[in-house]
Amino acid sequence: MTVYLSLGSNLGDRLENLAQALRLLNKGGCRVVKSSSVYETAPLYYLKQPAFFNQAAVCETPLPPEDLLVLIAGVEKTLKRRRLLKNGPRTIDIDILFYGGRVIKSPGLAVPHPRLAEREFVLAPLAEIAPGLRHPVTGLSAAKMLSNLKRRGAARRLPSTYKEAEAWLKTLPPPAADAHYSLAPIKTALAALGSPQTSMGTVLHITGSTGKTSSACLAAAALAACGHRTGLYTSPHITGPRERIKLDGAEISEKDFLGCFLKAESCCAGELSYFELLTAMAFLYFSGRRTLFSVVEAGLGGRLDATNAADAAVAGITSVSVEHAALLGPGLKEIAAHKAGIIKKGSSALVGLRVPPEAMAVISRRAAAMKAGVSRPSGFTAYLGPVAVKGGRFQAKNAAFALSAAALAAKRAGAVFSLEKAAAALPAAIPPGRFERLRYRGRQFVLDGAHNPEGVDALLEELGRRGKKPFFVISLMDDKALRLLVSKFSAAAGGILFTRSTSYRAAPPEKLKKLLPASFSGRAEVIADPAKALARALKLAPASSEVVVAGSLYLAGDIKALLKGRKAFHPKEMLVK
Repeated sequence: MTVYLSLGSNLGDRLENLAQALRLLNKGGCRVVKSSSVYETAPLYYLKQPAFFNQAAVCETPLPPEDLLVLIAGVEKTLKRRRLLKNGPRTIDIDILFYGGRVIKSPGLAVPHPRLAEREFVLAPLAEIAPGLRHPVTGLSAAKMLSNLKRRGAARRLPSTYKEAEAWLKTLPPPAADAHYSLAPIKTALAALGSPQTSMGTVLHITGSTGKTSSACLAAAALAACGHRTGLYTSPHITGPRERIKLDGAEISEKDFLGCFLKAESCCAGELSYFELLTAMAFLYFSGRRTLFSVVEAGLGGRLDATNAADAAVAGITSVSVEHAALLGPGLKEIAAHKAGIIKKGSSALVGLRVPPEAMAVISRRAAAMKAGVSRPSGFTAYLGPVAVKGGRFQAKNAAFALSAAALAAKRAGAVFSLEKAAAALPAAIPPGRFERLRYRGRQFVLDGAHNPEGVDALLEELGRRGKKPFFVISLMDDKALRLLVSKFSAAAGGILFTRSTSYRAAPPEKLKKLLPASFSGRAEVIADPAKALARALKLAPASSEVVVAGSLYLAGDIKALLKGRKAFHPKEMLVK
């Protein structure tokens, strides 16, 4: 007899629950002929529960309906089916949708399922594998029943390719205001995933107002150059999400990215924001690859950032300045306290030379409370010439911090560290969008992601040393100190073109232009499209002027995508108040 089954799970590893259920059905005499893709579905009745994974299967079986029901009950028992309350979460749930063309109404069994026509989570997978299958009473096909639903969109087919996973990630909204800055979701998720953060080697956690991404990239390169398998997790990305997760300098493969995505989603469906989901995926990847070191960059602050779910042996704080005050606190002390929160019990802390005394006092108190040692980076002047040539002197400072951090991590792990090998690997490890020289329409320009006062000062200092008055293309995020940043750029600029990154957080360029001092009148334009703005700047700027695109890493992503003939993808990682 041909039968059609519906399977659902929203507790534990949902994908594994569904796969094991199909295996057990096969073994018990219900041969699975075909199964649908898996669909993630928002709960329909009891809403305060995790998302479901649903699947349909067509089977052949000699079992009569009553015996098939007994087999299904046995499968559910084997998988330790739990239902905490009516319509609530369960490990596995299997329903008989159709048993041949029969209509069955008996105690404990109704076929076809009475609510079949109202359940998208059943109809979507069923219509995939049997669109023409007809209801024996209504005569409607599965596809027709699905199209008749007034409300659609609750069931989404899980990605089966990297491109589909990337598209899925694009749809994730910013985190809710009440859950925007909390470690609870990521800790719950990591526990469900088997706590991968405890098995990814010695963790070097880096935060800071400026230079944290560069320092993380350089530190990871230094450790990998010494022959140690090293994971690297950074944010945001410039070219694409795979850029965030690397092993020994190489981006995670599309296959591994998809695998980590499916595993994380299987155990934590619908429970994580974009950044939390990528963090869980990175930790899974590093754990699975048995990294000796994992270099992890904090996304925002430190203490309550999702990355802080991993206990670091070495905590690096590159710098502290007032930024993201709405989330981290009104002043330097409060922001320093958030960054110092990555210092864990018995760890080693490395504090950058750019940290002001007021912030250093807060960090020192946290370190003392955690019984953690505190050190400052060494200069390594003899080794950093190539980094300074390629990335500027400010990048050489990041490299000095990175070498100190890597050496400290190697010491904590009892691993060999060669300063010569480490330093030689640094110039090639400078991340994109950091004083990067590129060409567009036959002319060279500089791309830099400086986006806060400290970073802009470092960029302007480097440009000033080169003796040229730059022509800027600028986009800023709306939550930055806009007036101050516009003032800094305009004081050094020969001309400015204000544009708008495709990030949802970008400030309107007209708003930025209004912040210019009166003395700059006539030397600024607004062109909202980044590609057109860059083309215009390259045309307007005198040959003696350097064209510099700056103000946002998201703008850097737009420009990098432009050069490759595509559009950038900027996820909704932060709540905009």
